[in-house]
Amino acid sequence: SSISVYKGCVSFSHRIKKSLSMDTKSRLRELLNLPENSLCADCNELAPTWASTNWGAFICAQCAGVHRSLGVEKSFVLSCTLDDWTNEQVEHMANRGNKKVNDELEFCVPKNIEVPYEEQTDRDTREKYIRAKYVDLLFHKVDGKSPCPPKRFKRKTSRSSKNSASSLRDAGMVEFVGIVDVHLIEGKNLIVKDIISSDPYCVLSLGFQTRKSTTKKNSLNPLYNEHFSFSWNGKDELVIEIFDHDDLSKDDHMGVVTIDLGFLHNNPEKSFQSWHPVTHRKHRDRQQGELDIELTYTPIQ
Repeated sequence: SSISVYKGCVSFSHRIKKSLSMDTKSRLRELLNLPENSLCADCNELAPTWASTNWGAFICAQCAGVHRSLGVEKSFVLSCTLDDWTNEQVEHMANRGNKKVNDELEFCVPKNIEVPYEEQTDRDTREKYIRAKYVDLLFHKVDGKSPCPPKRFKRKTSRSSKNSASSLRDAGMVEFVGIVDVHLIEGKNLIVKDIISSDPYCVLSLGFQTRKSTTKKNSLNPLYNEHFSFSWNGKDELVIEIFDHDDLSKDDHMGVVTIDLGFLHNNPEKSFQSWHPVTHRKHRDRQQGELDIELTYTPIQ
């Protein structure tokens, strides 16, 4: 069977410079609120606010960062918040949607393939899977092959979770101005929380979005080298909290890093790497190590 890709979205001439009409905004909102589009097409993250318009898939900020790296010929990414859309693009999304896309592109995923799942997935795993899915078409529907869709955790579709998704999108429809890529490189001189060392991991927050790094065993100088993508409203600070993982008790707080991202407005598409002090969450004058962070801001055009 053929793979349906909308080629008309690839031209930049489709991105008109005037504001979205209310009709187009309303239509996008309706599509995002459909049950089949309530989760990211690639990782099941709740309330996606980005889209691969040539494929017709709604995706989250982290997956959107990977899609952008594929190039516009492979995946033309638009924000469902502030980007300009044509009626033609919106109707293509209506004719496709996440269920139809995944019925084709995730028709048969081998059991040994690691499938992205929400913010738990690191950048390398996410990128390998998305490239295999959209560029190499390794899992797409082929006549004569039996279906074996990927196994993902199922979210509870409670009223509260639906309300949460709706409120996240409502906020996103007016706030986001671009994507901030956070490269968590390493830490040094972190404090001891166990007997002689710690098992540190980081929780990164920007607005309502939260990401979690891997845990590094027995290290006060952990090497992470992990990437995280966030939608940014142009105002929120990046907050990184460090915890010591414990198997039998509550994880201990090891410190916090707060970064004012305001300087990124005047420095789009540039990377800034520096060491940031880790401080006590109550006593900010008490330093408890450092984190090496690289930040890159990509504005919505």
